[in-house]
Amino acid sequence: MRVKYVPWGEALKLCYSLAGKILDSGASFDAIVTISRGGLVPARIVSDVLGIEEMYVIRSRFWGIAGKVFDEPQVSIHEPLDVSGKDVLVVDEVVDTGLTMGKVMEIIKGMGARNVKSAVLHYKLTSSLRPDYYVEVVKEWVWIFYPWSFSETLYSLAKREGGDVLESALRIASRIGAEVSMLGAETLKLSLMEYVRRDNP
Repeated sequence: MRVKYVPWGEALKLCYSLAGKILDSGASFDAIVTISRGGLVPARIVSDVLGIEEMYVIRSRFWGIAGKVFDEPQVSIHEPLDVSGKDVLVVDEVVDTGLTMGKVMEIIKGMGARNVKSAVLHYKLTSSLRPDYYVEVVKEWVWIFYPWSFSETLYSLAKREGGDVLESALRIASRIGAEVSMLGAETLKLSLMEYVRRDNP
């Protein structure tokens, strides 16, 4: 599996670029709905740049490192969403198949939103949904490794590779240029041990 690591500096530039594209479009939104967990950081930055205080979180589970975890996105809402009659921007980090974004947009429309648009950092051409706003087009499929899911992604990749999880994680991090120093080797080790513990109750 091809993996592209996005370091923090690049990830932040992508987030600010996305916000800039939305501003340049002249569109105005009343609220942001972010798809958790991957869309949390981009959505927070976009909300700051656009000056939108009203932000909601929808949890979706669909993908794992090795592929799809479920046949279709599992969406859960844990707070009331006051979107009726509003223009809403749905933010995530990437569209891969487009199923998660499409499902969330339909839910928001079903709640009476006046207008619903989508925004992502990466638009993969494998997606059936073309987002309204995006920064980069990904023509050939690759797993995009964002820095805000550092331990989770490294653990999943190491587990997939087999052998000692910590050794595999460090080897993978070195191979793809992931910044272990940001977290620290000892903290990474403890974090990975937590993933092992939670994976084997």
